[in-house]
Amino acid sequence: MLIFTPLFTLFVLLFGGYLAKKIGVLKQKQARTLLNFVVFFAMPCLIFDKVYHLNFDFSLIMLGLLGLLSCVLAAFVIFILGYFFHFAKATLVSMFLLACFSNNLFIGLPIIAGVYEDTQALSVLVFYDILATTLPVSLFGSLILSLASENKASLKENIKKIFTFPPFLALLFAFFCRFFELGEVIFAPIRLLGNSTTAIALFAIGLGLSFKAIKTSYKSAVLVIVAKMILAPLFFIIILKFFDFEFKQEVIVSIIACATPTMILASVMVMKAKLDSNLAVSVVALGTLFTFISMPVLLKFLGL
Repeated sequence: MLIFTPLFTLFVLLFGGYLAKKIGVLKQKQARTLLNFVVFFAMPCLIFDKVYHLNFDFSLIMLGLLGLLSCVLAAFVIFILGYFFHFAKATLVSMFLLACFSNNLFIGLPIIAGVYEDTQALSVLVFYDILATTLPVSLFGSLILSLASENKASLKENIKKIFTFPPFLALLFAFFCRFFELGEVIFAPIRLLGNSTTAIALFAIGLGLSFKAIKTSYKSAVLVIVAKMILAPLFFIIILKFFDFEFKQEVIVSIIACATPTMILASVMVMKAKLDSNLAVSVVALGTLFTFISMPVLLKFLGL
């Protein structure tokens, strides 16, 4: 039940967008307007709220970095496979980005809340998400996507892309504001906008969803799902064993976070950059389906 509830909600939102397109309430091209709202308003608010209220625990930094390393290693594996399969450059870059970042907030959070009753586990997940997902996608997301451009951007242009990316600006502003005491009244509208991120992003992706998209990109989508939800946590467990980590609560929470499907924002970024949008949509839909299989197996393996 703890897995069913978030996944059912996710599918309702995806199907809502798909249904809106089918009955003519909205058009597929309007998905880009919704995605712009997510990237320029909702996601920056979510990041600002999370980072400002984050309690740093330096003992967890290693887990976050090793989790990110595991995802990057898995992404490199499928990037090489995709190269040998002669996938287009846009598909290869999209595959790499989609395999690197986890959907901790929407799928990981309710699963952890169902497994552990104390709030410490949720704090560990939030810290992991900041270090292994929010920070790197804000810093390097636009840079990775620029690799698919036929016109090679200069170092100056790449730096400009990073510093004009709204989620990254929100990240910097949040760190700056941590030096000041901000009243909770300020966060009321910020939190309201931030909480809309997942719902609107999923609805927009559903608006662009089609069975044709899945049919044309299922090979690359399967590779991304295998990398993100099987190889990445497997690499993570191997690395943890190598460094002789004891599988305590914070380690188990980090492994579960590493094994969640692709981050919604990563799919949004791929679609907004006009790379392999079919792949971005397919990974969300198929990855969510696969969670019904992969997460119970992982929880069983971890003794939960």
